[in-house]
Amino acid sequence: MHIRTLVARITLIGLLTLGLSACGSGSGISVDGQRIDVHAGRVSIRDHGGSTAEIKGNGDLGIAGKTVPLTPAQRVLTTRYFTQAQVIVFDGKQTGWAGAHMAGSVVGSLFSALFHDDSRIIEDTAHAQAARLDGQVDRLCGAIGALRVTQDQLAARLPAFAPYAAITQRSVSGCRVKARRLVSDGGRHAAGVPLH
Repeated sequence: MHIRTLVARITLIGLLTLGLSACGSGSGISVDGQRIDVHAGRVSIRDHGGSTAEIKGNGDLGIAGKTVPLTPAQRVLTTRYFTQAQVIVFDGKQTGWAGAHMAGSVVGSLFSALFHDDSRIIEDTAHAQAARLDGQVDRLCGAIGALRVTQDQLAARLPAFAPYAAITQRSVSGCRVKARRLVSDGGRHAAGVPLH
């Protein structure tokens, strides 16, 4: 891989992922036209019709503004959903900061390589940093897959939640495909990658 292409890729990834980390105290995930918003004490999921389900940290569930009575097993699932969504946003922000750090590290290596007239410095740094970020992206996509499993279990045990089951297997697979494409093509397809 040409060194300029690798540097451009890593810099672009750093900038794009930094955008994720700058989402503020309330962040979200856009999935197939639906939105999962994550805040400190609640997670809200909007269905295609605009209706909202809200899960609080203690597992309480409200749909369209009405409290939904839960069995203990359902409450375990709503609490898990809340926790997993919070972790995804936190990990997404951490991945964003790691991407920004990686870009800075590579740029620093670029200057070092110029002064030492040794392109291996930047190549080695860039490859190591890219491998680390790829691992973080894999963990993030895996966490989205785990949230999908919880969501599907909840929808199966509580049919009223089914319209809010936004994450599909296609979404989970697409996470990895889009992330890999972003890494491998230097961001040429970045406009089609939702980084929410």
